[in-house]
Amino acid sequence: MPERLQLLLLVLLPLLLVTWQQGLAQTRATYTSTNKVMITLDGVTQPYTYASDELLVRYNRNTQKLECIINVATLHPANDSVPPTMAYDVFFGAKYPDMLIEIDAPVQKINARNLYSETLSKKAAIGLQGVTNQTVIPVMFTPDRNTLLFSTSFDLMLDNFEATIPVKYYPLLTGRIVVTINNARWIGLETRQ
Repeated sequence: MPERLQLLLLVLLPLLLVTWQQGLAQTRATYTSTNKVMITLDGVTQPYTYASDELLVRYNRNTQKLECIINVATLHPANDSVPPTMAYDVFFGAKYPDMLIEIDAPVQKINARNLYSETLSKKAAIGLQGVTNQTVIPVMFTPDRNTLLFSTSFDLMLDNFEATIPVKYYPLLTGRIVVTINNARWIGLETRQ
């Protein structure tokens, strides 16, 4: 009898484990990736522009906010005249690997079936170098059921975050940063099934 029980457990355990993992996967928050972001570090003599096509976007239904995560290691120079590691160094990527942007987006906007886009001034919380600041930014929403397309462009000052510029870049940068997200998309889990 104990051998049969052991055999039964060996057969059922993998099935139970797979079912449990599928249940976890369905309750996890879903992110939509491969969205583009451009970050321009304002320079004394020229702008230093970096881009990434790995912006993660999630809609948090509890807080009714869009959560955008930029892994600073994915920022690459937009042209050859831009130092390749400047953005990573300025954002202290080794200590703070992600820049987080949370944008107010009421659920009515997500579920709207508008055929037109609209630009609204929205509260945003921006986390940079371990400090989070609140600001108001313009956001253009193009909603559809369980999908949201949005764009924004806004500027920040490192001084407002009590952030520091590494010494080697101090003579080159003004401390102003422009963040541009163009046609980023969040797709709800329900539409992927």
